[in-house]
Amino acid sequence: MKKAVGVILLACGLLLAGCGNETAKETTKQEDPKNEVVKKKEESTGTAEQETTANNEDAEGTADGLTAEERKEGFEYEPSLGAAKYYGFGYNDEVGIDGTDGELKPVRMGPMNMTIENVSVLDIIPNDETRETFGGKDRVRAVSVTVKVENTSDEDVTFYPGQAIAVTDTGEQVEASDDLTGDVGGDFLGKVKREGDIVFLLKDEKADIKNVKFIFDGPADKDMYEISGEKRLTFDILNPTEAKKKDQGK
Repeated sequence: MKKAVGVILLACGLLLAGCGNETAKETTKQEDPKNEVVKKKEESTGTAEQETTANNEDAEGTADGLTAEERKEGFEYEPSLGAAKYYGFGYNDEVGIDGTDGELKPVRMGPMNMTIENVSVLDIIPNDETRETFGGKDRVRAVSVTVKVENTSDEDVTFYPGQAIAVTDTGEQVEASDDLTGDVGGDFLGKVKREGDIVFLLKDEKADIKNVKFIFDGPADKDMYEISGEKRLTFDILNPTEAKKKDQGK
């Protein structure tokens, strides 16, 4: 898998919205497509070190607010969020997220190129400050799609990938979260580039997700006439252990 977003995704204060709010950002070279999470961790859930630490802590709570049980589950503390851990990662051969080191494949929609760099599913424990952003829930399962979008023409184009819809194999249909999704869409006045995360908050925080389909409306010209039809992309979701094996060719 390529370009997994790190567990601590809060450089700009909110999970996953992060630094995707920059507009017209120039990029000169595609980064290493390897899955950074797989490089750094054997698994996302309950490493031996985490379990040892948890067993030595009070089960009712720790200095950083995580309980011993939450730490055993693999949650990691983040002060501006609460805690988070990976549930799984998405794979789709059409976009080049296939477990190999091959280049990512932009999805072309008229003059717009949309490169999907990563699809991640995360479990989140919000803290008091962020709980309302996550619907007031104590636990949330979220889907994050990291994209780079480029208008390859000199013409003005309107495109809103951040208004996509996600449909899971467990029967949920959800729209992207306005509060957590980065500034990845809008009016592209010529050869403009944008990048960021599109975030979906699922209703069932325990849903056993095996695949997610994303539906993106096509771009429109300056007179708001549709240039290209919608695009539907389905990603298979593998847990961290399965994702690591796939990335290693096993």
